[in-house]
Amino acid sequence: MPIFSASQLGSALAAFIVLTPAGVGSTDTPPPFTSATEAYRQGVTALNTGRTESALPALEYAAGHGVLGAQLKLARIYAEDGAVPKDESKAFRYYQRIADQYADVPASSPIAQYVGEAFCALGQYYVEGIAELPLRADPAYGAGLLRHAGAYFGDAEAQYQLGRLYLTGTGVEKNPGIAANWLTMAARKQHASAQALLGEMLWSGEGVGQQQAQGLALLMLAQENARKTREEANWIAETYDRTIAIADRVTVRQAEAMLPRLGGSQRTATATGLPSAPSAVRAGTITRQPLLSARPEPRLGPVDLGPPPPMGMSVGFGTPSTSIGGLQ
Repeated sequence: MPIFSASQLGSALAAFIVLTPAGVGSTDTPPPFTSATEAYRQGVTALNTGRTESALPALEYAAGHGVLGAQLKLARIYAEDGAVPKDESKAFRYYQRIADQYADVPASSPIAQYVGEAFCALGQYYVEGIAELPLRADPAYGAGLLRHAGAYFGDAEAQYQLGRLYLTGTGVEKNPGIAANWLTMAARKQHASAQALLGEMLWSGEGVGQQQAQGLALLMLAQENARKTREEANWIAETYDRTIAIADRVTVRQAEAMLPRLGGSQRTATATGLPSAPSAVRAGTITRQPLLSARPEPRLGPVDLGPPPPMGMSVGFGTPSTSIGGLQ
């Protein structure tokens, strides 16, 4: 991790405190908005009418006064390259603020999903690093943040990203079994990329027991969900096309029969150009195969197991767990 001088650290921390001056300048100068809530409403209205740049001052004011929705919208705006140029350093700071302020919320809280999103984003930034801050890549710490987002907050994207890390051994010890378990958790939430990656593993038997029908069914489902959400649709479609091209008729029928139980639509002969599965197949061997049988997510509360890393992170994470859901 980088070592900051006192002045550098002070500058970095000051950047997190925000954006809208409070108590600075003439006391006769009226605030730009009547309230943080009103500023947020104006910012959202501008966003909804396609005026992203016009929305920024209002959202920044609201974010500076602690409005979670404004902080989240700004983080998302700067995380993507859209109407406003992508700026990962700004996105990181807004996600950082959310994680610092709301790290202790219970997983049952209405805002838990948004806090989980922040931890997931921070985890990915730590895995890859951000040159502009500078934030050196620390995959092990990033994996800890992703694990917290996936286990405590149940964030599907974090579970998917953890699966990828365990497949490649990035920041964690390589373990396809643990990867499959995290991917299963995300796949059960209809995360298209997790379904596709897990489907590939089951089709090929890479690190898991080979189950080609279930793997193909997951690829079918991933393709459906990717079309709905536009989530990385190209690589999912290419993976599906490559697999369906070599699948035999029986496997295709079995996969079609599994789809409704996995949350997909019932496939017909029109969908694949093949006859639909006979009732003997639908009610026979298929129903005896486990479908997305990962154990429940472990519940890990906010922990503080050591000194925080640079950039002011207030929640620490210890040594990664060696087992998830009973898989070694």
